[in-house]
Amino acid sequence: MNESCEHCGQKFEPEPGFYYGAMFISYILSGWIFVGTALLLVFASGWSIEAAMGIVIVIAVVTFFKLLRLSRSLWIHLIVKYDPDKSKT
Repeated sequence: MNESCEHCGQKFEPEPGFYYGAMFISYILSGWIFVGTALLLVFASGWSIEAAMGIVIVIAVVTFFKLLRLSRSLWIHLIVKYDPDKSKT
């Protein structure tokens, strides 16, 4: 893999703090999704807490890698400024 993009110069190997920031984004996303799902199942649908936690665990296992990639994408879009002039070359 190249170290940077040949068109815009964006580094493909960001600093170690990038993954630390992406971890917080992932934590926020998963927290809202999982807590929201559990609250909806328990209070709106009348499920038991154990059943709701079982569903949340299944959702967590299924969506783990998608949330990980989404959080990295969101984090890089927040911290890297897009310069359209560099992408035209």
